[in-house]
Amino acid sequence: MRNGTEFEVDFNLLAENFRLLRSIAPKNKIIFMVKSNAYGHGIVEVSDFAVSNLDINRLGVASLGEAIYLRERSKNKPEIWVFSDTELTNPEVNHAYQGNGIVPVVSSKRLLLFFLKNEIFKETPLVLKFDTGMNRLGIHYKEVDEVLEMLKDHKKESVKHIMTHFASSYVKLKNGDKTHQQYEKFLRIKEKFKKAGIQFEESSCANSGAIEQKFSLEETHIRPGLMMYGPRSVGSYKKEDALWPGHTISSLKTTILKVKAVKKGMPIGYGSHVCHADGVIVTLPVGYGDGVLTYYSGLKLQHNGHSGQILGRVNMDLIAVFFENKSESDFKEGEEFIIWSHKQDDVVELANQVKSIPYQVFTAITHRVPKRFKFQ
Repeated sequence: MRNGTEFEVDFNLLAENFRLLRSIAPKNKIIFMVKSNAYGHGIVEVSDFAVSNLDINRLGVASLGEAIYLRERSKNKPEIWVFSDTELTNPEVNHAYQGNGIVPVVSSKRLLLFFLKNEIFKETPLVLKFDTGMNRLGIHYKEVDEVLEMLKDHKKESVKHIMTHFASSYVKLKNGDKTHQQYEKFLRIKEKFKKAGIQFEESSCANSGAIEQKFSLEETHIRPGLMMYGPRSVGSYKKEDALWPGHTISSLKTTILKVKAVKKGMPIGYGSHVCHADGVIVTLPVGYGDGVLTYYSGLKLQHNGHSGQILGRVNMDLIAVFFENKSESDFKEGEEFIIWSHKQDDVVELANQVKSIPYQVFTAITHRVPKRFKFQ
């Protein structure tokens, strides 16, 4: 564990992001996505705060293992939906769906048949995901007639929820684009359900990018993910397209371990990377063992108005930040160094610099970096 480094999660900012979400979608019910350890922010803590303070009563995870982990540790009992790795047919763990408030998202005809034929799921709500063009998970939209026949054969007159997932909603919408085409297919699926006399109580399509663009909010539910943690989906690469003014709920802070004046031509670190100018090396106690990944080499960082960049190789435990034409007196050993702050642009620009995305930046932070949760 680290002591002088921390991943601060500010729940005040999560509450503000939720308020902003409600200004866009005041009537929709919410499935709050907390997969991958709440995008690296702490699945138990984030979920408990959302349920206790934001009136969230349904959470989304990627795997049944995540759902079981959360159910065993959370002080609250919201519904937890498992979106991809459902382990529906695994007899060692699928009993977790019985009377536990955990619901699988069924995304293939094979799994649907298993669900319909097994008594273990008799009291479990049926949630169906359709593939309208993402070509990842989901029952293909052309197979909807077969699905309806399967439901009728098993005397299933209604389902809880139907959904699809947009592949390109982070791109600014234009009439006739991929996202519109997907939504039109989903509307046809809904119409086929109605004509077949099979009811569905709920529906959802909108992920963060669609919500930001107020698209498909006619459905009963929305599924916010990244936007709740701060970064925008639309305009990540073209700032002029940005719509979401959220705050990054996390910041990554560390402390300066060493300050060293260097001369042009001096070799630094593994591989003896040569300094291209005179300046100062500030050594920070973070590295790829903490989630500051190897390809962050060259990343530009700011400190107290000074602009520097990570020089040479990122080590497992250390990075060297080079500040050209600065003196040792400009920095102090032991003072705080912020890698990204709560400003939305910080982590978005960091991700763009290293040709990554905020999702990966967040989830890369390891357990060696302690989390500090802040509220009021």
